[in-house]
Amino acid sequence: MAAPILKWKRVNNTTGQAPRPRHGHRAVAIKDLMIVFGGGNEGIVDELHVFNTTSNQWFSPPVKGDIPPGCAAYGFVCDGTRLLVFGGMVEYGKYSNELYELAASKWEWKRLKPRSPKNQQPPCPRLGHSFTLIGNKVYLFGGLANDSDDPKNNIPRYLNDLYTLELRGTSMMWDIPHYNGQPPPPRESHTAVAYTGKNDKHARLIVYGGMSGCRLGDLWQLDIETMTWSKPIVQGLSPLPRSLHSATLIGHRMLVFGGWVPLVMDDNKAATHEKEWKCTNTLASLNLETMTWEPLAMDGFEDAVPRARAGHCSVAINNRLYIWSGRDGYRKAWNNQVVCCKDLWFLETDKPPAPSRVQLIRASTNSLEVHWTSLPTADSYVLQIQKYDMPPSSPQMTGASAQSQMPVSPVPSSGQAPVLPQNVPSTFSSQSLISQSVAKVEPTTAQSPGKCLTCCS
Repeated sequence: MAAPILKWKRVNNTTGQAPRPRHGHRAVAIKDLMIVFGGGNEGIVDELHVFNTTSNQWFSPPVKGDIPPGCAAYGFVCDGTRLLVFGGMVEYGKYSNELYELAASKWEWKRLKPRSPKNQQPPCPRLGHSFTLIGNKVYLFGGLANDSDDPKNNIPRYLNDLYTLELRGTSMMWDIPHYNGQPPPPRESHTAVAYTGKNDKHARLIVYGGMSGCRLGDLWQLDIETMTWSKPIVQGLSPLPRSLHSATLIGHRMLVFGGWVPLVMDDNKAATHEKEWKCTNTLASLNLETMTWEPLAMDGFEDAVPRARAGHCSVAINNRLYIWSGRDGYRKAWNNQVVCCKDLWFLETDKPPAPSRVQLIRASTNSLEVHWTSLPTADSYVLQIQKYDMPPSSPQMTGASAQSQMPVSPVPSSGQAPVLPQNVPSTFSSQSLISQSVAKVEPTTAQSPGKCLTCCS
């Protein structure tokens, strides 16, 4: 199957108070909402921000309860409307192994105290780990620990330990599962996604990249049913090794964006021991069905892409990949402060489907009023109406019968211009979309090739 044509779009004209630019933050999605927590630039923050991708509105919900301290490079997962935050850096050299829960239905935080594994220690404080939800369990892998008691005297230790946390039941307990095979080497600032193939009954945990003295570009998988680690054979041209990137699952593809990559040497190979590295804005796609890095077909101009960054956040909403903020690899000359991006982008990975039905509301001799359900991923609509000459002996069509004469289908390829509707008014709330759209369309005498409604993205 050919890779889809992808197109970046910058989100402009947002409303509400946008959060300050930052890096080391994380984001999860609940329906059409992108929920961002933590990170920072001038200090680590405990702020919670929400972006409604339907209304393009930022808002900060009033939170209550056991609000966690500000943290960066932590683990963040979403189980329904329940969000979990684990670990991360709370200040320079000081890492956490605390677990917090946010009930998004009422924006209430709660500190959780899961039990330690039987005869074992709980996860040590860490940052840069992966924290992945698969079924009813969260899988914690790797990260970076500080073996010094003095936060100012950092003694880093890369990790490759594996913990699971059962989310169902009355009491939560960490577990150190037995596994087979060779695990990935220790690392931090890697990514992990969960994927269940078309012919698979159980999920796989896919671990990619990270940092362990140098940037890593290897890929590993854990079969959740057999708890077996393996290093699959991957076809195609692999992207450069990287850390602090994002990896987001959309369909059967893992989309990797940005991060720190090593500078390429003259022989087009990255140095084994890095001395220099840079941020990148490259995008790579791994087909998880065929385990192949696919060439991408990009739609648009080269400058219409996000600038290079690392430590950004990413989520998948309605087949769109959203990314926000992150550091761009530079520092301000006058105070050596990290420069962070403040822009929000999305990658269109598929064309929006056409609305399933167009209804005729009323008709007169010089106008039509029609109605369709709006789509959150559609920027505009194209409505084509074909002139229909009714036989003299036919009865006059009623509104109900007229609806059946206005089918919805993709716009066929034609040189004729479609009839364009006026702007479609829509009503939104910060939590949900009230999907009602009405447009008045002037009739046309031109014979169009078909009668259809399609969406433009």
